[in-house]
Order: sequence, then structure tokens, then C-alpha cells
Amino acid sequence: MSSLAQEEQFHVLAETLKLSERSLEIRWSDGKIANFHYLWLRDNCPSGFHPSTQERLFNLTTVGPDIYALEGTFDTTTLYITWSEGAHKSAYPLQWLYENAYSPDFKKTHTSIIEPWGTEILNSLYEVDYSDLMQDDLILFNWLKEVKKSGISYVRNVPCTDEGVTDVANRISFLRQTNFGTVFDVQSKPNPINNAYTSEALPLHIDLINQETPPGYQFLHCLVNDSQGGESTYADGFKIIEELRETDPDAFHLLTTITVPMRFHDFETDIRTRKTIINVDENGNLVELRYSPHLVDTFDMDESIMDSFYLAYRKLMDLINDSRFVISIKMKSGDLCIFDNRRVMHGRNAYEAGAGYSGARHLRGCYVDRSDFDSRLRVLERKYG
Repeated sequence: MSSLAQEEQFHVLAETLKLSERSLEIRWSDGKIANFHYLWLRDNCPSGFHPSTQERLFNLTTVGPDIYALEGTFDTTTLYITWSEGAHKSAYPLQWLYENAYSPDFKKTHTSIIEPWGTEILNSLYEVDYSDLMQDDLILFNWLKEVKKSGISYVRNVPCTDEGVTDVANRISFLRQTNFGTVFDVQSKPNPINNAYTSEALPLHIDLINQETPPGYQFLHCLVNDSQGGESTYADGFKIIEELRETDPDAFHLLTTITVPMRFHDFETDIRTRKTIINVDENGNLVELRYSPHLVDTFDMDESIMDSFYLAYRKLMDLINDSRFVISIKMKSGDLCIFDNRRVMHGRNAYEAGAGYSGARHLRGCYVDRSDFDSRLRVLERKYG
């Protein structure tokens, strides 16, 4: 949307302006009142940003902590301030001030497009065709929105080549490199360094919780799946966490406040971090789940909470294994599943491997970080939103 179009749609006017010691107050024509602190205003003076990059050039330490407005006036579109230091003058678009006001009248209600799910998603799992996805940006945009909502989707008819999975992932953004490489092959291997490289059942888990920031979105492309067994399993961690929060708030509190050691190590790497199993933001909104029983290290919290923590952890595990939340899908050649690796847990049933079954199940995978996924979605939203 152009700035002109934005101005045409903005009909709220400033009615009164009052200067005080540390801030100024604007009363708006819709009855709302906004206070703007002087340091905030000076830090956001439009002249302090590069005209092309729009990155901040102004250094806040070049003005004193007690800077104040000598004079303030406004017209129908702009607030003008003359500052107490450097004879500096600022001009702020009123629309920008209104949209960025942080007073109680402007408290923003958190709206999330995330839609938690249980087994009912099997009736509405969002799918797209590879050819359509690769050729049409509108289809890509709608797909990204749906993936953001549910955290999972399938792409059908992906070419069974080594590049199939990266072609889809690169349609979104850059690939995330880990100690398993930029692209990894999930198949039974001799002397595996990870349980995924066996034919054993994999319980539901989040990948690479031992990383400082686990990968965001995971892509798994099925090249071959002629084995007996090997069905893929998924569960929405956010749905499960919300039930835990409702049914056992004490367990939820422990899992969101007590950090635990997480580790992956082999002959070449020893990657560790220490985080909470459930991560929420300052408003209590869910950010991520770090659940992977085979990657948590030995718990070492204080003895006064060890038993309580184990009971809370076990309660989460019980919910994760609850049949109300777990879906099972047998992937076939050409299927690709994308899922939010910090929300949706994945696993698989055991399958037959070895003599007579070599190469019977082969998935190829990669990751794209959340920040890059979200960036692509925002840019497309400017065009189609």
C-alpha cells in the first residue's frame, strides 16, 4: 500500500497536545489518549534513519537522558517538536504516531493465526501439487499461510530426485545447515550416529533441541517407501501444551521455567544447550516446544524440585502419547511433508530393513528457519494480502 493510500484511509485527528517533564500527551479525535516519552520520540525522529535502507543512523547516547521538548505543535498530518538540545527539530507523521502508540488505549490484542489440531486434521490436511507450487506465487502464498496456521502440510508429486526437496525449500528461502549437513538422507545405515538412521521406531520428537535455536521448518521428501511399516507420525505440540496448561498448571509452570541440559554428541561434534522444554513469550503465548527424550541430558536441577519436575515431564509425555493427538500417514514416493519443527513433533513406526529390504525406505530432508519462512510470507502478503 502506498503512503498516499494510507493517508487517505487515516481519518483520526490530533485534538490537543500537552507537554510534561518526561513525555507529551496527544488526545485524539476518537477519544483515545497517547503518551510519548521524549527519549522514544527522539530515538524515532525520521531524520535519524537512512533514506534508502531505513535503518537507524541516530545514536541515542548523543543526547542527554533528560532531553525534552521546548515546543510542540501539530497540524492535520504532522507533529512538530523543537528539542532542548542541538536546536534539533523533528516532524512526525500523526498516522505513524497513532499506529505505534503504546499507551493503554492502544494496547494491542494478540491475534494468532495458529490453529491447534488433533486427529481431526486428517480430514482437512492442506495439500498442494508440486507443479502448481513451483509456478504460481499466489499458490505459494496461500500454502505458506496454511502451513503457518496448522504447522504441517503435504506437497504431492514432487520429482523423486536428489534436488526435489531442496527445490521446494528454496521456493521459500535459504536452507539451514546443521551438523547433519544442509541436506540429509533418512534411511537405515551401518553404524548410525542418530536413531533416525536405523529401522527402529522413532517416538515423537522435535529435531535438534540441543541447538541454541532448533531449525524452524523441516522438509521430508519420500523417494522410496516400499517397506513394511515405517508410517510417519505427527502431533501438534501446541495443542498438547494447551491441554497441559489447562489440566495441570503446576506442571506447565515447571516446564516453562526450569531449564534442562540438552546434548548431541558423536565422534566429531558435541553440541549442547540449556533451555526450558516449553518456551513462552512475556504474554504467555507459545513460542516453541523442545521435546526429544533421546537428546535431553541428565537432569540436574535442585533436589527440592527434581521429583516434581519428573512428574511434570512424565505428564507431558503421557499427553504426547495420547491417541487423541497423534496422526499416522504412510508416505509414498513423491510425497513431501513440511512441518514446523519447533511446534509439530514427528516420528515413525518401525520398519523392516536389512537383507532384502535395502533402500526400501528413503526420505531426504532439509530445514528452513522460521525467520526466513516468515519473511517470505510477509513479502508475498504485500502483493496478495
